[in-house]
Order: sequence, then C-alpha cells, then structure tokens
Amino acid sequence: MIISRPQSGKVRTRRNFVMSFLVMLFLGAPWVVLPSGTPLVRLDIPHRMFHLFGGLFIPQEGLILWFFLLTMGLSLFFFTSVIGRVWCGWGCPQTIYTDLFDRIGRAILDSKYGKKDAPALKKYLVYTIWMIISFIASFHWIGYFVSPYTMAADFANLTFLSKTYPLFIGFFTIAMFVDIGFIREQFCKYACPYARFQTILMDEHSWNVTYDYKRGEPRRDGKSKIGDCISCNMCVVVCPTGIDIRDGLQVGCVACGKCVDACTSIMAKENKKTLIGYFSLDQIETKTKVKWVRPRTVIYAILLTIVVSAATYKLITRVPMSMIAAGNKSMPPILLPDNKVRAFVALRIQNIAPMPATYVLEAYDTRHHKQMLIRSGEGEQLTLNSGEIRSFSVVLETQGLSESELKEKYIPGMIRLKNVNDPDSKIEKVLSLTLPGN
Repeated sequence: MIISRPQSGKVRTRRNFVMSFLVMLFLGAPWVVLPSGTPLVRLDIPHRMFHLFGGLFIPQEGLILWFFLLTMGLSLFFFTSVIGRVWCGWGCPQTIYTDLFDRIGRAILDSKYGKKDAPALKKYLVYTIWMIISFIASFHWIGYFVSPYTMAADFANLTFLSKTYPLFIGFFTIAMFVDIGFIREQFCKYACPYARFQTILMDEHSWNVTYDYKRGEPRRDGKSKIGDCISCNMCVVVCPTGIDIRDGLQVGCVACGKCVDACTSIMAKENKKTLIGYFSLDQIETKTKVKWVRPRTVIYAILLTIVVSAATYKLITRVPMSMIAAGNKSMPPILLPDNKVRAFVALRIQNIAPMPATYVLEAYDTRHHKQMLIRSGEGEQLTLNSGEIRSFSVVLETQGLSESELKEKYIPGMIRLKNVNDPDSKIEKVLSLTLPGN
C-alpha cells in the first residue's frame, strides 16, 4: 500500500472543487423528488421501471439503453484521445474516496499515517471512520435502486432485517472499506480495465500529464547539472500509485496532477517553469501548440455526434406508453352465424409517462380496411397511473365477411392504443388472426 505525500497547488485546488461537487451530486441525487412525485434517479429493478430525470423507462426500450451505452463508450474514446485519463484523476470514485480516506488518516495519525508503529487506538479510530464513510456511500449507492426515504425509515424503526437491500449495503460497505482502505492504487495498476486500453486510445497529441524530458534530461547527478531536473524525486513521493512520471506514459498514471503541483513548487525555487504539466508529447518535441483536430478525434467526434443525435431524436419522438398484444391460444377464433369472426386477445399495457393518462383502444382489419369491434371488461377507456401496468383480455369482432374473405387463412389485424388527451400519442401492434377452420 502506497501512502503518498499531500501536495497543494493549483491542480489540487481545482480537483478539490470537482471532487466535492461530484460527491455532493452522488449523495444528493437519490433524495431528490420531482414535483410530479417521481424520483430524479431511481433504477427500480424489481418493478422494472427506471426513473431518469423526469422520464420513466422500461426494459422493453432496449434501443434507448443501447444508445446510452454506446454514448458512454464513444465519450470515453473521444475524451481519452483528446485529454487523456481525465476521468481517472478527477472523477473516478476510486481516486476520490482514496483521497478522502487519506485526509482522514492524516488528520488523526499525522506523520504516523501508513506506518507500522502508528498508535493502535488512533489507527482503529481511522478504520471506524472509514467504515462509517463506506456505509454512507454504500447506503446512497443502493439509494439509486431503493428509495432512501424508505431505507432510512426502516433503519430508524429497526424493520430493515426483513428486507433484502441491507445485504447489498453490507456487501458494498465491506467491499469499499477493503478496496479504498487497503487495495487502493493496486486496483488502478492491476485490475482497472480502462488503464489497459488507454494506450491505444491516446497518441502523441493527447493532452495529458507529461514530463518535459527535453528540458529535464539529463537529470542532475551529484554536483553536475545538465538538464533542469534536479532529481528531487518529489514527483515520485507525491504520486498515489508510486510511479515515476519521468519514465513516460504508464498504466499506473491516473493523471491526478499531484506531480504537476510538486514540480511547479520545486521549479519555482529555481525560477523556472514546471517540467511536469498538462502537455502532449508532440508539444514537447516540436514546441508547437496542441493539435486538437486530427483523424482520430474527428472520427470519434463524428460517431459520438451521430449516436447522440439519434438518441436525442429517439427520446423526442418516444411514445410514453407500452403495449404487448398476443392472441389467446387457449381460446381460438370462432365464426358467428352472420359471418363475423370473434377473436380473443391478451393485452399488457403500461403507462410510462410521468403522470396519469387515459387511453382508448381501437382495432382494424388492415387487409380490408375495416374497423373491428373491440370489447373489454375495462370499459371504453382506461386510466393508468404513472408506471402502472394493466393486463387483461379483449374480444375482437370483425364485420360480416364475404365468402371469399372467409376462405382466406388469416386476417391481418391491428390494435391501436391512443392517449385520449393527446391523439398524436399512440402505439400500434400487428396481429394475425387465424380464421376458423385453418
């Protein structure tokens, strides 16, 4: 386990602001309830309903999930190719919480933090606080799947023992305590998949934490000094993963910028600019500006724009309702005396709008362009609350068919579900109604 030395500076100040914002966002989002009464973010897996920023989504909308995952992947490609591992150093929970744990450890143990001869009482106090923070973080993580208000009430009333979510909270609490408290940088160096494929996403033009070897090398050796690097090794001392940035881009570098602040402070004493900063390798080689626009970034940007545009169009044109229709196999169609055909269809309707809605059903014979009579025990109209699911059966009855129409093997039917208050909001399902005798 590596305990790096704390380092102040401009990068550290900016990271403090970003990390504080992200932690507050993570802890606060599960508690936010919109005026409509729906949560801001809630992945309700048992009920298969996902509340996201006022919208209600269901697993059947797989295309939207596909767009979301594709957007995340292409964003990772694009931003890594442009600005390197900015996620690792500024937004990754592993980095943020490791930094928080370090602050607590230093505040209590001071110079003994991370050392074997640290006072046992203070060391266990640190572990206790780490465990509390792990519990709070895990509680809010599960709060994205279960209402935090419900969980808080269950814990207050001691009724949580009969629930399932405490098992998940307990698991993630222990996992976070072990990971952030003891595994730490080893996860970034040996387990994080992003660290492995960053090298194929970045090139010599990517803007990342880089050592200016043109100015720094050869380093100071004893009293001889040729380059600007004085071999103080502060960049290694402050690195949370223990690497030497002067050896070039490495898997262990999380681009946190602590070495940038350290080198800046040391070089200031020499009245020189920092040797470590946010540069590109090409910038160091040619002393030119960063080349932001290049084939790699253009291709990623075009693909990302296409996917985001398609996802936006899909969301704008999305119909906030769901209907599954299937013929009832246990009750085959029957022929009535007046050459009418009666069929039985099972429906499953769900309102995925953030507010209650009233619907009406219509049925058509699409081959002969005739409307079919539709009867339901739900009445002519049905009202569903947000997220409510209604399963029931309906009876479809055709108009009188001619002898030639009766000889057809099936009737291509269609059921339409329409919002009474918004006629443009509708969804249609095609049915193949087998004629009696076929």
